[in-house]
Amino acid sequence: MSMESEVHRPLADYSANIWEDLLNYFSKSDLESTATLKEKHITLKEAVKESFMVSKVKPMESLMFIDALCCLGVSYHFEIDIIEQLGNLFDSPGFNPLIRHDECDLYTVGVLFQVFRQFGFKLSADVFEKFKGEDGKFKEHLVADASGILSLYEASQWNTHGEDIMDEALAFSSCHLKEISFQSIPQHLAVRIKNALKHPYHKGISRIETRSYISYYEAEEKRDAVLLEFAKVDFNMLQRLHRTELACVTRWYDEMEIKSKVEYTRHRITEAYLWSLGAYFEPQYSQARVTFAIALIIFTLLDDTYDAYGTMEELEIFTDAMEKWLPDPPNMIPESMKYVYRITVDFYDKLEEELEKEGRSGCGFHLKKSLKATANGYMQEAKWLKEDYTATLDEYKENAIVSCGYYPLTAMTFVGMGDVANLDAFEWLSSKPKIRVASEMICRYTDDISSYEFERKREHVATGIDCYMKQFGVSKEQAVEGINIMLSDAWKDMNQELMRPHSCPFPLLMRIFNISRVIDVFYRYQDCYTHPEFLKEHIVSLFIEDIPT
Repeated sequence: MSMESEVHRPLADYSANIWEDLLNYFSKSDLESTATLKEKHITLKEAVKESFMVSKVKPMESLMFIDALCCLGVSYHFEIDIIEQLGNLFDSPGFNPLIRHDECDLYTVGVLFQVFRQFGFKLSADVFEKFKGEDGKFKEHLVADASGILSLYEASQWNTHGEDIMDEALAFSSCHLKEISFQSIPQHLAVRIKNALKHPYHKGISRIETRSYISYYEAEEKRDAVLLEFAKVDFNMLQRLHRTELACVTRWYDEMEIKSKVEYTRHRITEAYLWSLGAYFEPQYSQARVTFAIALIIFTLLDDTYDAYGTMEELEIFTDAMEKWLPDPPNMIPESMKYVYRITVDFYDKLEEELEKEGRSGCGFHLKKSLKATANGYMQEAKWLKEDYTATLDEYKENAIVSCGYYPLTAMTFVGMGDVANLDAFEWLSSKPKIRVASEMICRYTDDISSYEFERKREHVATGIDCYMKQFGVSKEQAVEGINIMLSDAWKDMNQELMRPHSCPFPLLMRIFNISRVIDVFYRYQDCYTHPEFLKEHIVSLFIEDIPT
């Protein structure tokens, strides 16, 4: 013990777990009311599907209905029909003139643009040309239409490289949304605009966006009462399932005695589960969410071991054991690190066995490969810290896209996707496709910006901001500005890779997109994973409070 106390460790002052008693909030009547909800759900779903089929006769009406289904979080029930309808309209020669007609206003065009791109159909950005004046700028009279400007702002989030008009649309709409007098518009629209400026729908976690949109939609005069009720019932039913899964992850955590055996780590059970919910919320991915949440907890243990506990010598031994995938932890490291090693190896070995049984031979190898790559990335950072070395931006980027941990996390989302995530899919992911690199860039640099001040309070490796400042001889503010441009480019890469034809099955691309959205919510303004009090409002709205029906 005396030797251990003399070891200098880069310990971090992490916030405590604020959800010790979260499960106590869950209603015991959930099971009793679920049966009634199911009956209601079946009836309402049939009525909504009928309305959708009727709407197909009128293209614009159909597309607006699809948008409502998406925003209310129920489009997954009708995905095959939606994609078929969008494909038919997209290929129809008469559809483009319809969008470009003067009667199709800014709000409508913005919505249509979002709907098509959301499902991978690259509707041309020139549909917005008609809203520009002779001076080449967006017409000033558009500012009077708050809903239209909001629609343009949300549409501009889908921009890709070379779409200058969408860059202009983003600058124009965001500027005017900030200047809107909220006294002159309905309260629900004012709240929606404030939330969109903080987190656009495109970069939000789906369940959080759905929860908010249901309240906006309820305040609309032209709401569809049946659709609204279906969305509420569907949300509440899924919430019950999500609570059950969170309870399952919590039980695992308690059984593993992580709180007492690995005291130095961040204890983030609920936050890890919310991350998994951001990856996929639909009922068919129930087991996938539990697996992903547990994996993220293990990643947190590893991250904190490298970042806020292990000495250089211990980490070298730990990394070498990981690289060789030794069945037992090496002796020359502390008990807590041995425990982390044992949990990690056991979890991955069992996962590999399950994948073999499912006929997905070789996928487990890639899971371990992704984890080893991240461990080596952590090790490189530890070496830079010991040497007090500030890497060049290129050196940093090369290592950062590995050490951010989004390669093994993305691979872990594939585990729960069934046969579509076969060996070919894992090999494609390991080849560093553009969408993976974009996601890793978003993860690393968004985190760097938000956690910069917290990390400076202790001994810590140089971040992307430090590397940028040193290489270009600029201030912190200028470095952040430069990194934000890199982030904007990464989002454009992401958007482009989601457009058809796809390099990989679309459901797998959506996993990469979705966990990138999680980063934007968790890290854009502060490191909410390290400081969970900033996620409290979302946890309450998604897991504790159901929606009155």
